[in-house]
Amino acid sequence: MDVAKHLEKAAEAVRKKNFDYAVELYHQVLQLKPDHGDARRELRQVLVKRAEFKKLNPTLGAASGLFSRMSMMTSGIGGKPDQVALSAEKYLVNDPRNRKVNLQLAEALEKANYLNSSVAVYEFLGDDEELGDYALKKAGGLYYQLKKMEQALACYEAVLKRSPRDSEAEKARKNLAAEGVLSSGSYDPTRSSRDLARDKGKAQQLELEQRIVTTDDQRKLRQTALERELASTPTDKRARRELIDLFVRARQYDAAIATIEDHLRHEPDSTEFRDRLGEVRLLGLEQQLREARAKAAAGDAAAATDVVDLEREAKDLELSEVERRVREHPTDLGLRYRLGQLVLEAGRVDDAIEHFQYAVKDPRRRVDALIGLGGAFQAKGLVDLARKQFETALDGIEGESDRSTEVTYLLAVLLEQMGDVAGALSRFESIYEKNIHFRDVGTRVARLRTSKPAPTPAAPPPVTRPPVAQAPSSPSAPAPTQPVDPPPERPASASGDDPIYGFRD
Repeated sequence: MDVAKHLEKAAEAVRKKNFDYAVELYHQVLQLKPDHGDARRELRQVLVKRAEFKKLNPTLGAASGLFSRMSMMTSGIGGKPDQVALSAEKYLVNDPRNRKVNLQLAEALEKANYLNSSVAVYEFLGDDEELGDYALKKAGGLYYQLKKMEQALACYEAVLKRSPRDSEAEKARKNLAAEGVLSSGSYDPTRSSRDLARDKGKAQQLELEQRIVTTDDQRKLRQTALERELASTPTDKRARRELIDLFVRARQYDAAIATIEDHLRHEPDSTEFRDRLGEVRLLGLEQQLREARAKAAAGDAAAATDVVDLEREAKDLELSEVERRVREHPTDLGLRYRLGQLVLEAGRVDDAIEHFQYAVKDPRRRVDALIGLGGAFQAKGLVDLARKQFETALDGIEGESDRSTEVTYLLAVLLEQMGDVAGALSRFESIYEKNIHFRDVGTRVARLRTSKPAPTPAAPPPVTRPPVAQAPSSPSAPAPTQPVDPPPERPASASGDDPIYGFRD
């Protein structure tokens, strides 16, 4: 493959707004040359442009990328960073700004020693509100390993512009500035050899701090160093974060939880570490769940019971964690939407309606919130309101897509529940016409066609008979009256005459 020509074709495709073809070309390049930093960097930009051009819904990306996320988890457990990176890139096609998946991609590339690619993804995350500083410092460390001192220095300076008191970035900038004096032409011959030796020592320390920890021995050494730092400065967030990450990567979730709780004793109001505590607890439960499922699959009856208990515990923990976050961030509509999903699963229908009514105000999640709201109204028996939400959601989806097919199916199921056989059949048939294998649409079409009443045949034309002579009637006898047909009934409103409670579109 001629990589240069592929990149030229990709650039041309972007100019023509043929983003799908451009993404395909970049993927081909990266499969052949996974450490092609420029291709990895340009792909990030194209994915964002594609998402804006197609107005992609991040929640749809999460749904369509479920298989990729599962593949990432399996590959991560199996120690296959290359495969994790491939699966992450597939997921990011429809959700390019996903913070967690981009971070997993950068870390997988780093583990695979594709440093040019990894630094490109870390730089892309540099604009993220939560991870920006961390990602740029990681990028600075990788640039240092790649001997690109100016780019490394630029990363740390970018952090300091936003966070002037970031001691880690300040320390790294000083070390790089000292080490880079020879190449920059600012070498001062009057400086003592002791000063130069000290600068060299700082540079070596920086390299140690930015080293990729890949073995148990390296992890233990780094863990000891971080624990020593925290013993002297318990509130050092940078050291605390790194130590937590070391434990999580080693799947030592109890140790990670203890480390977080230790920090919360010093800073109990830290939202960052409270959130991290919930995340690590869930990771620990997921690990226990995977182990229990493996044992249950091998025939362990006790493990099968554990699976049920752990699944319930994981759901309860996520629900309580998201509820806490909503209390602390009541205007976060993304959290509101997730809470709506969780409480609906828990059977708390009224609470779900409330949260979906908030989430529907978020343009990025409007369609999904409407679908959730429709499902909640349906569960409550308010079928007319449910129908309105599904129809409004369908109107908000541009063009034909898997998402529109999904909503059409939900609406058809609802119409069948309402007794509108013709309306349900029409929508099921529209799905069947495009995708014969979608869910159970074939079975539903066959059943509804059988139950649909046959059309009433047209009445035959009246037979014309010759006139028959009639005897004149008596003037006193009234003329026979013809029965008058009753006026036709007004057709029922499609949306029903009941007032709308709760959400108003």
